[in-house]
Amino acid sequence: MSKTAATMSNKDKIKYLKRYITLDREIDRKLEEVARLRSKLTRVTQVLTAEPRGGGSIYGKTEGILAKIVDLENEIDTDIDQLVAIRDEIKAVIESVEDDRERLLLQYRYLDGKTFEWIAAEMNYSWRQIHRLHSQALTNLMS
Repeated sequence: MSKTAATMSNKDKIKYLKRYITLDREIDRKLEEVARLRSKLTRVTQVLTAEPRGGGSIYGKTEGILAKIVDLENEIDTDIDQLVAIRDEIKAVIESVEDDRERLLLQYRYLDGKTFEWIAAEMNYSWRQIHRLHSQALTNLMS
């Protein structure tokens, strides 16, 4: 961590904790892009006609799509390695919180990516109580 816990504001702590969910969503986006590209590969078909036509070859398109897929899959592999490291780091920081309720709230929010509304319902608190508890948990985080 670049700043010490004593100098980090709650806003800085939220940004630090959100790195896991943000990277996880970016990986999901890349996986969807790979799926779209694979779908294009199955739709690329050659149309046979009696007349010769100009234009590019089907193989050039296929090779270009395959190259994009390979590049994205390499990026995804690198991102997943980074994701695992970030999750372990954030999990260790959250587990250092002594209060069980605060720790659970932070896990739901920053490891599971749950909304405050979902957390409030799950923990049987009002939305306002969850926000107060969240603020208190951030204050106690890394202190």
